[in-house]
Amino acid sequence: MSTPEPPVTFTTPMLKAIANPLRRQILDTLSAMENARAADLAQTLGVPANKVSFHLRELAKANMIVEVPELARDKRDRVWKPAARGYTTGEVGERPEDLTGTAMNAYLGQVVHDEQRRLQAALQHAEKHYRGEESGVVKAQMQTSNLMLTHDECQELIRRMEKVIPAFREDLKNGKVKSSQSAQEREIWHVMTLYNADSLLNESHMGEQSSQNSK
Repeated sequence: MSTPEPPVTFTTPMLKAIANPLRRQILDTLSAMENARAADLAQTLGVPANKVSFHLRELAKANMIVEVPELARDKRDRVWKPAARGYTTGEVGERPEDLTGTAMNAYLGQVVHDEQRRLQAALQHAEKHYRGEESGVVKAQMQTSNLMLTHDECQELIRRMEKVIPAFREDLKNGKVKSSQSAQEREIWHVMTLYNADSLLNESHMGEQSSQNSK
């Protein structure tokens, strides 16, 4: 099995590009589909194709997606794929043009908003499902684990977890994952892995955030 590509550190142009909610959604969808045309993404997202095309060009300018000419049907056909398998926020000082963190803060603020919406929707779905008000398959599942780790051990856990999704993706492509449903029934599932030390709950910035929220 090939070694997973290391995550790419966000540049300031990348952070500015994906501060746009629809652009993030397009990039997430393209990452799940691996490659697609504007029309494919438009159909999946329920957004006009010309609007998707505009945002694809903006993502391309930020070097977050690239064309795949070998998959095109003709010279006018444009097929896109993500330029990287994953991204990392990197370290302080890696974006000298954003020393105040404006671009990073804008992006992280949007991510928090997205995850809050997803979590709220998942909780509401779970409540309805377990009350018997919503039939069908469960569309959200949450797993949590608690471990006693040193920082080095945590980094090793992260490295191992980073290999899981790429390996599963390869198994899907090679038909090694059994399913009673057809591929046409697939929909996008969002998987988020958060590693955080419980000590964060006791740090001063949590109190500052709570006081800000109460205003």
